[in-house]
Amino acid sequence: MATTTQFKFSVSSIKNLPYADVGKQITFYDTELKGFALRVGATSKTFIVYKRINRGAPKRITLGKVNALTLDEARKLALKELSNLTHGIDQNAEHKKAKALKEKVIQADTETIDWLLKEYLSEKIIKQKGGRPGTIRSVNDAFKFFNSRAITPLKKVEGKWAIQEEVLLEDWLARPFRSITRQEVLSRFDLFSITKPTRIDLDKLKPMARTHQIAFKFLNSAYNFIISRDELDKEEDFRNPLDVLTSYARWKKSNIKTRMVDFQKPEINHWWKSLIEYQKVNPVASDYILFSLLQIGRSSEISTLKWSQVDFKLNQIYYTYTKNGEDYTFPISKMALEILERRKLDQQESDFVFHYKDSKTGHIPTDAKAHFQNLYEMSGKLISHHDLRRTWGTAALHLDINERIINYCLKHTIQDVNAHYFMRNAPKIHKALQDVEDFLLAQVATFETNQ
Repeated sequence: MATTTQFKFSVSSIKNLPYADVGKQITFYDTELKGFALRVGATSKTFIVYKRINRGAPKRITLGKVNALTLDEARKLALKELSNLTHGIDQNAEHKKAKALKEKVIQADTETIDWLLKEYLSEKIIKQKGGRPGTIRSVNDAFKFFNSRAITPLKKVEGKWAIQEEVLLEDWLARPFRSITRQEVLSRFDLFSITKPTRIDLDKLKPMARTHQIAFKFLNSAYNFIISRDELDKEEDFRNPLDVLTSYARWKKSNIKTRMVDFQKPEINHWWKSLIEYQKVNPVASDYILFSLLQIGRSSEISTLKWSQVDFKLNQIYYTYTKNGEDYTFPISKMALEILERRKLDQQESDFVFHYKDSKTGHIPTDAKAHFQNLYEMSGKLISHHDLRRTWGTAALHLDINERIINYCLKHTIQDVNAHYFMRNAPKIHKALQDVEDFLLAQVATFETNQ
């Protein structure tokens, strides 16, 4: 417990005061100015102010060390601080406030766009939502739209898109996210809206459609996440700068896509035959595309499918971590089973069903764009992986299969008390898969005969 005593401060009396023992501290009070004190430790003597305000906790303010202040200077400072305390001004609180503000400025400088996206990815996408691979991949792709990069804008000239002079965009990733302005967001977004995609045929020249929108939507979500989590909206004049895209109606709705392999036209025969012929070029890719159609699988589900998910005894496949977060058990139709048996025979050394030796991931590239392009050149029909799902769904509707069965097969969310019904009706699911498979094969045979 600290020892206290009182006497009238003078230069000589302070100088002659002995230092306290190591680990101890003695406080002396001036009898001339109430609240003016001297704290003596083992190696130093320090002028302080010590005063209780309105029955609250005592306030202690350090004025300075004896060697740095004369007694008169210390007494004047004490009078000033005592007056401040009497009028409700707490220097310590002001110092803490200033320090907190300084730390906040430093924090704001280190919390960059790069930090913002990584924080959103880690805390929201992965920890809170489970981190589906496709979403993680999309967020990581978003970084490319906010770094320093050269883009090629397009401009309509006589009704056609023409290439303009290259533009170098500023690096936003290293900038504090609080420093990005609404006008900057609008300008960058508008530039991407007229930018030439990396991959495009010059005879089909047109700006990128939605890729940049996806990146900006993720950045918008990242801002909203941090604003909500850290209550940044309480900061004066701070708001999500990407709100400007809504204010100026820049977000575009996705076009309703109807592209599929039309099973009521000869193109089904041309495309199917090309796919079978593609076995000679790349058997893994050919099987991957056909299996995706027959199992109505999303690319992220089929490309990463492992043998541990396949049950040959029960003739079932277990899909986990699907887009809607649910797990599914799917029966295997005849041709789908043939594909699995063929893959098992050809690549027993891999955990992946569609093992791809040229891929760093160990499995076939998810979008398989190059293979769909090759099929386009062979068949004259350009489709994407998602178009396979549209083809199957349209065929199922054509066969008048129950729409709830179709929704289950497409892995659409079913939000009612009967959702578990489908898990117990594997025979109906199997029949739907087999009926569509048989129907597509019959259509191929029909147009083959009519040629």
